[in-house]
Amino acid sequence: MGRIKICAAEEQIGKLLSSAQDEFLRYCRLRNLSPRTIEFYREDISYFIRWAKFRFVHDITKDVLDDFVIHEMDKGNKVTAINSRLRGLRVFFRFCSDKEYMEFFKYPLLKADQEQKEPYTDEELKKLLKRPKGTQWTEWRNWAIVNTFLATGIRASTLISIRISDIDTHEDMIFLQKLKNRKQQTIPISKSLKTVLQTYLKLWTHGKDDFLFPTQSNTQMSVHGLEAAISRYNLSRKVSKTSIHLFRHTFAKNYILAGGGMLQLQAILGHSTLDMTRKYVNLYGKDVHRDFDRLNPLNNILNSN
Repeated sequence: MGRIKICAAEEQIGKLLSSAQDEFLRYCRLRNLSPRTIEFYREDISYFIRWAKFRFVHDITKDVLDDFVIHEMDKGNKVTAINSRLRGLRVFFRFCSDKEYMEFFKYPLLKADQEQKEPYTDEELKKLLKRPKGTQWTEWRNWAIVNTFLATGIRASTLISIRISDIDTHEDMIFLQKLKNRKQQTIPISKSLKTVLQTYLKLWTHGKDDFLFPTQSNTQMSVHGLEAAISRYNLSRKVSKTSIHLFRHTFAKNYILAGGGMLQLQAILGHSTLDMTRKYVNLYGKDVHRDFDRLNPLNNILNSN
């Protein structure tokens, strides 16, 4: 009975942050958000609660969030990392205000300079794409993975979900089921990637329902396991960059430089809007200028006279 009285008193004072978090995460599950998204929310909210040391939701104000942001900046965290936290917290606080646990307040993201990602260079790519000479299956698998990343620009979570049955070599298409926006997508296979995959698949016994890039025990790779495998592979090829997501940037840059259209790039990368695609174009716009004189119609017409 004593415990019930304490809970009742707490309800009169306000909603506990921890209780609001549990309620919010349950709400996310009922909305059928992806487990990865829910985990991001859980981590962001828990991180904030540990810092704030407040018990009740109504104690959170704009001034409190200002203090949190300043604290993160003083720690030397990048604006992009802080904004990532804020995105999750803003959704949580909106939920709490809708439940009337706290007063609603708008909180803008921090302004950040557009940071240009340094993609893999052509020299680095030549090292990574060089055909293995040994007999170690994992090296051949990682070689095929790097080729697939560069040929498609897909995300890590999508790549580890591809099954052999998703590869259609007759129509030269790959069927993608695990995507960030949870939509299904079909993308073309280039001739070079088709050759790579055919070579790779001849190296091991598999069934059509097996994962295309499994672990050595033929189970699905985790994103963390994939990151570790490609990191070791890159370093073994004398390439210091080890980021998986950098292959996506590299694909986008080279596609843009080759004259690919924005709408085509959006479709291939699976962006729900053009916003992210525009960012790629803006990031690598200076590189596009590199061949501007050579490709410029006025220059070509005048030079032909």
